[in-house]
Amino acid sequence: MANICTTNYVIEGKKEELDALYQKMKELQEMEQPLVENSFGPTWLGCLVKALGKNPEDVMCRGQWIELERQNEKLLMTFETAWTPCYEVTNLIKESYSSLRIYYKAEEPGNCVYLKNDAEGKYFPETEADSKPFELMTEEREQLQTRLIRGIKDGSIEVKVSKE
Repeated sequence: MANICTTNYVIEGKKEELDALYQKMKELQEMEQPLVENSFGPTWLGCLVKALGKNPEDVMCRGQWIELERQNEKLLMTFETAWTPCYEVTNLIKESYSSLRIYYKAEEPGNCVYLKNDAEGKYFPETEADSKPFELMTEEREQLQTRLIRGIKDGSIEVKVSKE
């Protein structure tokens, strides 16, 4: 079983786009039957991917959203995903709503993964959690991590663990 990564997001942008994303996600989570059959239910990230016009089989969507709140000029949400944040899902959100800026803080204590992209500390001023520093993520680092996860998943990258 995968370790759970909890990622808190704060999204800024044009009111119309924030409202549209929020409404789409609210409608999905209130569905009796999920848009896409899955074991998570209507809040599976694959349902959001499908609602945004992409095939969930083509996008890594290893989790679900567990919180969603529209607050003033922001949208707040929390994802629970396997191992790391689901960068492909948030990239799809940004592609679909071009004015949105997504800030996040991710924690997966089992493997000491503490990541954030909020360099200025606008929403996530924390510098560490569990006595471990938050690693600052850039788009390049997110893309590298995505390629590594995809490679491990499809077998093109092999991971060997040393017993030392």
